[in-house]
Amino acid sequence: MSLTRLTTVVVGLLAAVTVLSAQTPKTAAAPKSKLPAAVEAAFKKAYPNAIVKASSSEKEDGKLQYEIESVDGTTKRDVVYLADGTLVAAEEEINAADVPAPVITALTARYPKAKITKYEKLTKGTAISYEMALTGAAVNAAEIAPDGTFISPKPVKK
Repeated sequence: MSLTRLTTVVVGLLAAVTVLSAQTPKTAAAPKSKLPAAVEAAFKKAYPNAIVKASSSEKEDGKLQYEIESVDGTTKRDVVYLADGTLVAAEEEINAADVPAPVITALTARYPKAKITKYEKLTKGTAISYEMALTGAAVNAAEIAPDGTFISPKPVKK
């Protein structure tokens, strides 16, 4: 290869790299979190592989609470913390197989024609319940304790 030809190839490659690097989007700095450090630390400790999709804050019962919407693999999760990092509540999408049998039995007894479209495990303090989104029933959702007791909608009075 002649020197002129080699020079032309090198100049062409440099020009191509320059054009491509100009077209590559620059990575913007991640926005500073609006969450208190204690909330971020508690969330990262509890869910180290989760990706935060959104976060917000609101006052409830006179206390400022922080909600984090996240995804951990295929699991969608919403968690609520106090500013000091104390967990208030968590909602986690789960599979049907993860719902206790008494919950499914109670639900199908009350709504035999309902189709369950989503299963969630709810944790509030130490209390655990299961919420199912429904179609084909008189209600859109039902929340049931692990023993099969309805939390909502409330049992029909006879």
